Amino acid sequence: MRTYTKFILMSPVAVVFAGGLLFVGGCLSTPRDFSSPPASIRVIDQSGAPMSGLEVSRDWYDSDSGTHGSDEAVTDQTGSFHFAKVPAKVGLFTGAWEKTYSHLGMCAEGSGTYTELYVRFHGRYDVLPQGKPLHAVGHDGARQDLDGVWFSAHLDSGSNTLVNLTFPPKAKSIDYVLSAKPQAQ
Repeated sequence: MRTYTKFILMSPVAVVFAGGLLFVGGCLSTPRDFSSPPASIRVIDQSGAPMSGLEVSRDWYDSDSGTHGSDEAVTDQTGSFHFAKVPAKVGLFTGAWEKTYSHLGMCAEGSGTYTELYVRFHGRYDVLPQGKPLHAVGHDGARQDLDGVWFSAHLDSGSNTLVNLTFPPKAKSIDYVLSAKPQAQ
């Protein structure tokens, strides 16, 4: 058989093989030992003094193991709270069958974790991450820092400022500081 004929016959095989590797690669998990990484949040006022007694919460979802949960707490006298790591044993093939099956449908689920932290202030505050400049992303006013953390602040139904931080799936630990200033009445 000539080289040209071999190339013509082997090209579709190579394309199918490469596509199969990409498909299977999307169905495998990144090995890790947590569903949600350890997370610390600290809140200070504009003078650097800690803000204690603020409601903080964490919501998390682990698409590989199909688990989710939430925690609620209050910042301590140092303006801080530490959420412990949510342990999980995620191996290379954890959830592979479910992800393979979902890739065959219209909506495929991702791989990894999803962790959000919320901080509720008592009243109206201007809040920004300390030492982490934000840039606008898209047209809906979304903002993100250079580490890939999504930041939003809005008022809840009681006119209290609620800050939402969404962390990248690959974050292995979270340590975040917010700086707040009361809005003029």
